[in-house]
Order: sequence, then structure tokens, then C-alpha cells
Amino acid sequence: MKNRGLIIGALFTFAIIVTSFTFAYWANVDLADDATGTVTIGEGRTATVTAGLSDSGSGTLVPTGEVANSSSENPTDELEFTFTVDWSDDTYEGETSNLSVSIGNIDNTTANTYLNFNDDATTITEGTTLTVTVTVTLDEPDNETDYDAIINEDVTFDVTFTVEDPASSS
Repeated sequence: MKNRGLIIGALFTFAIIVTSFTFAYWANVDLADDATGTVTIGEGRTATVTAGLSDSGSGTLVPTGEVANSSSENPTDELEFTFTVDWSDDTYEGETSNLSVSIGNIDNTTANTYLNFNDDATTITEGTTLTVTVTVTLDEPDNETDYDAIINEDVTFDVTFTVEDPASSS
């Protein structure tokens, strides 16, 4: 009898776990396809990808205006990250809505103080792709301690793409 209760309890726990993970799965799953570089936004209207400063392949980020003074092998004072964003939601087939980009979870507290992110997000039409560029620049650190905390670090951050509710953007 004790084993039967244990089995029922285990099955109940399993059912709770499965249903909690399947409810609104599209609202919080990273839908980036690394093979194609496409970020797919579904019914949840939000998708997040993680990027690192070394992922751009454009060189080593140095403070704005300091390329000539850098001893890095391939210095640059801005890095560009290009994302292809696809909004796929049959509920809003063919509709256009605002697309916003936000940066979060910067893994280096000191870099968070000095990094600047700019994007060219605009509007997106369901069923089409949009190329979004995020440009990263670095302000001059205030002191050597801050400089040392950033230099040669592969700082990572999350890029979150959000499609505004089409009903509210009309």
C-alpha cells in the first residue's frame, strides 16, 4: 500500500512539472536559431538571445576615440551585431507592429557602467523578416581599476526583442 501511494505521489508531481513547463512555453523560450542567425518571435511576442562582445568578429572594443592609442591587434571603437528577426504569429497575420530591443543581464558589472547600446529597431510585419543592428560602444573608464575589470573580458549580455501588442499600436 505504501508503494502505491508513493507511485501516485510521483505521478502527481510529474504531472504538475509537465503542465507548468508547457503552459505559455512560447513566452519565455529563447527561440534564436544559431545556424541561420534568425531570431523567431512567436505568440509570446518576445524572444531573447545572448551575445558576447567577441561574437561580433569585428575586433577588440576600445573606448570611443581611442583606436589610434590602442595596443590591441584589431581595435575598434564600435561593434555591430546584426540580427534577422522573424515575427511568426497566425493571430496577427500580415499586421504591422512596433519592435523594441532591450539589453539586460550584462555579466560584467563594471562594463555595464561604460557600455552603450544603440539599435535601429522600428516596426515589423508579421510573416516577414527584419534586419536589426545593435551597435555597442565603450566610454573611457574613469580609472585603471575599472579599465582592468573590462580589458580582455568577453562581456556577455542578453538582447530581448519584443513585438508590441498590435491592438495597442493602432
